[in-house]
Parts: sequence; structure tokens; C-alpha cells
Amino acid sequence: MEQSLKNTAGETADMECYMEHLTGFAITEETLTIMFSMLMGLAGGILISLGYILANREKKFSKNFVITILLIPVIMSVIIPFIATDLKKTLSLAGVFALVRFRSIPGDSKDILYVFFAAAAGLMIGLGEYFLGFVMIALISVIFVLISRNWKVNNKQILKITIPEDMNYKDVFTDLFEKYLAKWGIKNVKTSSMGTLFTISYWVEPKKEIDTKVFIDELRTRNGNLNIIMENPDDMLAPVL
Repeated sequence: MEQSLKNTAGETADMECYMEHLTGFAITEETLTIMFSMLMGLAGGILISLGYILANREKKFSKNFVITILLIPVIMSVIIPFIATDLKKTLSLAGVFALVRFRSIPGDSKDILYVFFAAAAGLMIGLGEYFLGFVMIALISVIFVLISRNWKVNNKQILKITIPEDMNYKDVFTDLFEKYLAKWGIKNVKTSSMGTLFTISYWVEPKKEIDTKVFIDELRTRNGNLNIIMENPDDMLAPVL
């Protein structure tokens, strides 16, 4: 009888341990909150990526980058609840990101700004500020789309032509410029090779859908097959009204 009671007590203890083990895997309120934040982060990422696509509809863009900015808010909304109140975890996460080396194709500053935009949206959603987060997403996305649609990009390029010193550069290329360029103007003139050559730099705006190679080949027939360079200036990336 005493042995039976001991066995019953042991089984009861094992059952309690088993129930405690099961309880550890129960869905808590915190888990539900994180899952809801993930859904909100996914919705925010979809809105951000749609805004990016609309803003760059007339340009080429990377599909991988669209997927990246779509998923960043989801990832941030999961991480933030775990580190928001723990300084050690926050510093650890910062250390992990410091070790990551990002390699990508060259992009412009707008793409970098979109990465920070997506991260900030995920941060706000992870902190439970859903309304403010979606207001920010809507407002900034609209601003991006309006700016991209209504601002014109400066399409000017720099054309450098080397000619012999005895060639009159003022009118020798005028007919070719009228054929291939919408606008042009002399930027500067400098000598080289002890004054035996001139290098003339022009601000040029090519006409749409011109064949640049044909244009340069025709210039070469005029300048004696000397150096010709067409390049994009650094400031052409700045939008102008």
C-alpha cells in the first residue's frame, strides 16, 4: 500500500513537470504581440516597396533591393521588442551589424535613404507605435513619388575634344552639334603638348536616343582622330526644377 502511494506521488510529480514543460511552449500575450507586429511590419514593407516602385517606374531598379526594403520592417519589428529594454542586447546587436560587410552594385543616395526609411518604419512598428509608423510610411512615400515624378534630372554631360593648334574650334563642330545635341556650350579651353594641341571642354545635352558611337566617330573625322572624351559630371545627379 505504501509502495503504491509512492508510485502515485511519483507519477503526479512527473505529470506536473510535464505540464510545466508544455506550459513553457504556450503562446503568451507577448508572442501574439510580436506576431501581430510582424504582420504590421510586412504591411509596412509592402507599402514602402510599392512607393519605391512607383517613384522609379521610369527607371531601372533592382528587384533584390525591392525585396530587401520589403523585409527590413518585418525583421526590425521582431528584433526590437527583445532589445528595447536591454542595453546589453542592444550593444550586442550593434556589434553584429558592425561586423557585417555590405557588398552591392553602385547605387545612389536615394536607395540608402530608403534602407534607413524601412529600418525606421520597422523600429516604430516594433515599439508598438503602429499609427505613427504608418503615417510616416504614407507621408514619406508620397513625398518620394511626387519628387521623382515632378523633378527633372539634369541631363548635361561633359564633352572633351582634342584638336591641333591650327584648327578653328569655334565653328568646326557646329553642324555635328546641331545634328546630335539639344544644347551645348564651351566650358573651358586649355593647351597641351607644349601648345601644339588644344583641349576644348563643352557642356552638352544629347538629344534623345542618339547613337553616341556614331556621334564620336564623326567627331574623330574632324579632329584628326585625336582624343575625345564624353563623361558625366558629378553634379548631374542633383535634381533641378
